[in-house]
Amino acid sequence: MTDTTPATARAMPRARRPKGVAANAPGMRAAVYVRLSRETEESTSPERQRAACEALCQARGWQVIAVEEDIDVSGYSRGLDRPGLQRILARLAEFDVIVFFKIDRLARSTVDFAEIMKITQNEGVALASASEPLDLTSSMGRAMAKVIAVFAELESDTIGMRVSNAHEHLRREGRWTGGRVPYGYQVAPNPDGPGRVLVVNPEEAKTVREIVGRVLEKDSLMKIATDLTKAGVPSPGHSSRQTSGKRTDSKQWYTTTLKSLLTNPQLLGQVIEDGKPILRTDGLPLVTRPPILDMDTWHALQDELKRRTGAGERRRHNTALLRAVLYCGVCASRMYTYTSKGRLRYRCIGRLKQRQRTGEQGGCYGPSVPAEHTEEHVTGQFLEKFGSLQVVRMVEHVGEDFRPQIRQAEEALSDLEKDRYERGLFKGDDGAKRYADQYAKLEDRLASLKEKQRNAKPAGMEAVPTGRTFGELWKAADVEGKRDLLLEAGAYVEVAPAKRGAQRLDTSRLAVFFGEDGKIRRADADGKDVEEVIREAVARDLEMT
Repeated sequence: MTDTTPATARAMPRARRPKGVAANAPGMRAAVYVRLSRETEESTSPERQRAACEALCQARGWQVIAVEEDIDVSGYSRGLDRPGLQRILARLAEFDVIVFFKIDRLARSTVDFAEIMKITQNEGVALASASEPLDLTSSMGRAMAKVIAVFAELESDTIGMRVSNAHEHLRREGRWTGGRVPYGYQVAPNPDGPGRVLVVNPEEAKTVREIVGRVLEKDSLMKIATDLTKAGVPSPGHSSRQTSGKRTDSKQWYTTTLKSLLTNPQLLGQVIEDGKPILRTDGLPLVTRPPILDMDTWHALQDELKRRTGAGERRRHNTALLRAVLYCGVCASRMYTYTSKGRLRYRCIGRLKQRQRTGEQGGCYGPSVPAEHTEEHVTGQFLEKFGSLQVVRMVEHVGEDFRPQIRQAEEALSDLEKDRYERGLFKGDDGAKRYADQYAKLEDRLASLKEKQRNAKPAGMEAVPTGRTFGELWKAADVEGKRDLLLEAGAYVEVAPAKRGAQRLDTSRLAVFFGEDGKIRRADADGKDVEEVIREAVARDLEMT
């Protein structure tokens, strides 16, 4: 077939330069690449880099057909994953040469530089430095370029180490080194010298304490997040928070936002680096700013959050109200919801589980009850028994109680072991000695704390009124929150078989239990340690007397 496309419209193939030909022939098509990690680097500003590259192109008679920049982009941490560089590599068929100011502007890693050389060589594209007299088309020139890249990588590592050490030194002195400001704090001038420090933000700290109080009162995170959003309370925001410490204008709260906030040890005044607390020489977390929460409240908060995510108690959004509360009176299995004729019901699936486990039919026929009427009956029983009672929060008087410090030291020992054996830290000639010294100090501290605890006056428990009744909490709670209230009250409902021919729910089929009796029955039905539940109940009674 004859090609009828006009000659002027056809794309002409690019003439490939033979290997060994220097990249200085006139008429070549050039792409200029500019990179800068920070805009404050005056010595290699984007304007200066571009001017030097364009001057080289003009001197050699090259035509600049593309200029790409990566500003505020690290060549070390980002590797080849840089927008400007990727745009050039995607258009290599249009270029004869890539011009850059210095090799360290193109790549900070020897591996990255070698990869760029390999890609451009395969496409017949030359590399040219505007400030280094290298011919990268010859074997000797490429070897010299790799040597320069090695020293560029070494310089980058050295700079990174110096900056990291300087930041750690400043953090240990209590100064703020920039980055995201933890929620609950704000930046202020250092009263004891140069630089800036973090101090408590009164409004945000008040919000944090109110959130913690509601969590300890068993409010669900979904309910708390919804209330904060409706009230227009500024949220911690996301990654858009600026390094100057400014907040976003976001007032949207999510459960993930709350979880991240409530599990952040910076609320204790600890200094965090790379997601982990900086440790003192004795292995305990470094505290250089006023804490928002005291240690007792922090541990109570973490225990409550852990309880909510513990095995067997994980909750789903919009979960059934009586899930883990309703049990079959025939086989003692939990009852689950299903839909029949458009209506929600609870039924026992013990027979199905038996068939799945053994292949045989069980003795239970799978009794069921209507969800609406059953939930109304149990709700009425709960409110009748607890509705007018005031919710109390159990507060532990520390006194001479050293358990929080013991727990902190044990966690520090565990983190120290993970640092060495899982994260591969404490390397180098003196790594083993530093690890052994730090571990020994922590062990000595732990032993000393345990000895003090053995001789300490036992801590006491006090029931502190919250000013709210169970009825008020129930009215304000969502389905998850109401289910939590039932479980905390020890609710256990046993469903007896239905009488033959019965059309409506006979409430006499429902045996409702609360308190320790209900908790013991539920533990027994779930195959848990009943004796442990009894021991915990006895221990609570003794602490209250």
